[in-house]
Amino acid sequence: MSKDYSKYEIEDFAFDESFQKWVFEEHSGSSGFWEEYIAAHPYQTNKILAARRLVQKLRTDEIPGEPYADLMQEIWDNVQQRIRPKQVTFWTRLSRWQIAASILLIIAAMLGWYKLVRTDGAIDGLPQALVAQGEHQLVAEVNRTNNTLKIYLADGSAVSLARNSRLIYPKKFGSKERIVQLEGEAFFEVFKDADHPFLIYANETVTKVIGTSFRIQAFQANPDVVVSVTTGKVSVFTRKELEQSKTPRGVILTANLQAEFSRSGQQFHKTLVEYPIILPAKKNIQFDFNDTPLNQVFDALQTAYGIEIIYDPDVMAGRTLRVSLDNESMYEKLDVICNTIGMSYQIVDAKVIIEKKPEFIPKPIPNLTLQFMI
Repeated sequence: MSKDYSKYEIEDFAFDESFQKWVFEEHSGSSGFWEEYIAAHPYQTNKILAARRLVQKLRTDEIPGEPYADLMQEIWDNVQQRIRPKQVTFWTRLSRWQIAASILLIIAAMLGWYKLVRTDGAIDGLPQALVAQGEHQLVAEVNRTNNTLKIYLADGSAVSLARNSRLIYPKKFGSKERIVQLEGEAFFEVFKDADHPFLIYANETVTKVIGTSFRIQAFQANPDVVVSVTTGKVSVFTRKELEQSKTPRGVILTANLQAEFSRSGQQFHKTLVEYPIILPAKKNIQFDFNDTPLNQVFDALQTAYGIEIIYDPDVMAGRTLRVSLDNESMYEKLDVICNTIGMSYQIVDAKVIIEKKPEFIPKPIPNLTLQFMI
């Protein structure tokens, strides 16, 4: 890819074949190039985001409806009149797709529907901090496709927006905080900036981070909001307490932990994520145990997954384990270890508790009265 994209406008990106592949084929060879290009050319981020949204709208036929259909038809009629048989003009050199894109760009320029939304009370529940930060010009991205929509924010953070989800964010973040609002589900990869905390408003919760990766599930129809952390550390608060209290109390989450917020009970419940993963910095830890003391076995698990494991040292003293567990998940490792040593485990407050298996006590057999028929 040796093209010079430095002077590209929105329509130039939208018409570029490599750019289109990047939009629709997340794992194509173009993916890495465009992500690196955005990082190296932040001044073009807004144009690239607008072009990406435009391409997606064209693919899904998501174009303005009434009362703008007549306007689009009028523009199309004017285009058709410009095309004359056997004449090579600007329009005849363009594909129908490109003509449609040009029409949408004209309408978008007139209406501003592809980039900006008004925030003067037009969106219910929008936090005032976000409205003030956006200076009445916020971007609203809605994913109506079957694929994940990748959104790049002005600070370099990336958001993978799930189907039927919406993210509202400012074109440019404020001087103190970086604030967005989520409706639905998204995976966040937040650029680390200790001087500008990143806040995500989602239903009745606010997640506050400095720089990390995590997922939020906050659909309006769901009874719970779930925040699960992949790397780093986040704090989750109720929106009411964060906005009204000078010392808000939240839930602190680290890697492989998640908070489930009951919207009806207004309470948090902290637990482990469904599929804990080995921390990136601990990939070199081996689980090939050869007469390894049990306390070292559990220490290896704690270090690899960043999860606290509680056990009685006296019970484990003098006991060793011989087993190889390199390919098993964390829960499978725990199952094998506990079954081998005759113990069990349970998850309590996001901690793994190792304990003795409950002794089997046979139930008494009730007295039977036998009647014999002679």
